[in-house]
Amino acid sequence: MSGSKRASAHDSDRPVSPDEIGWDPDDAPELDERWFTEADLRIGGTMVRRGQRPSETEPVILPTALVEPFRARGADWQVRIERALKEWLAEHPERM
Repeated sequence: MSGSKRASAHDSDRPVSPDEIGWDPDDAPELDERWFTEADLRIGGTMVRRGQRPSETEPVILPTALVEPFRARGADWQVRIERALKEWLAEHPERM
């Protein structure tokens, strides 16, 4: 017998049962507006747009003069701003 069982089941014209794929397609969640908002958009494996994750991030408006020194040091400037803010908050808990 050549090929794997998975390949032979997939290549045949018979329907594949939920037991063979390990889950029931009827149990899949509804793809509602929230799902599309939170989904990452990828084209050919390249992320084009990161989905919105309200519990993970929040947009913040910062003055250009504050952002520029971070941006000048490289592409990960947002991460460095986050790290600096967390560090400052840890050192000044009374300011929260």
